[in-house]
Amino acid sequence: MNIYKARNKEGAMRGAIRELNVCLKGVKKNPVLLMVSGGSSLELLDGIEMRNVGKHITITALDERVSEDPAVNNFSQLVQTEFYKKAERKGIDYIDTRLHRNISLGRFAGKFELGLRAWRRKHPKGKIMCAQGIGEDGHTAGILPYPENPRRFQWLFEKQNQWVVGYNATRRKSEYTRRITVTLPFLRTEVDCSVAYATGSRKRKAVRRVSAKHGSLAKTPARILREMKNVTLFVDQSIKSKV
Repeated sequence: MNIYKARNKEGAMRGAIRELNVCLKGVKKNPVLLMVSGGSSLELLDGIEMRNVGKHITITALDERVSEDPAVNNFSQLVQTEFYKKAERKGIDYIDTRLHRNISLGRFAGKFELGLRAWRRKHPKGKIMCAQGIGEDGHTAGILPYPENPRRFQWLFEKQNQWVVGYNATRRKSEYTRRITVTLPFLRTEVDCSVAYATGSRKRKAVRRVSAKHGSLAKTPARILREMKNVTLFVDQSIKSKV
């Protein structure tokens, strides 16, 4: 994991956008699955250069807040970005994670996993890229921390042959309790390039735990960034850590 510290949020964002464009340009016109978290990661998309975008790109969410409310659902927010509107005109494909009907978490997660595996079968040499963030609690994607119950964390997120999991979090952990997310094995083995972005003093402790030599995934799931391929984390000066 490489860490880039900018003077401010704007500088960190520029660096993250630049790295995203480098990743996209590097694959030329080979198939790409671009996976994006919600929240601050969506801010990066409008900086992607349209010359790097075309029919070779499929876009989807990295995780999902399972809700019919478009203000809550990550993919619904994604399609409202200027990037998505322009990219759609250039013929990009997508794996939709909006909730169109009332189905169980398990079936919804299974549907998303089928979509990811279908893309991989169609593009066995395609590249998977992520734009992901780090939460104040140390989560990344939809993988929330369970320091009080490492066994449950392991059971939810570490199943080796599972790419997506659906689960109910408690209100103490998140305002959005019904979730689906890619798993830790997926992030380790399937993602080829990841641009991570975390700014603001409120994320200082989480970034310190990510960059520390020792720590647990159950307490700080974003430490998975240390185990993934080709990761660059962009932070700003408000995060005064020894990174």
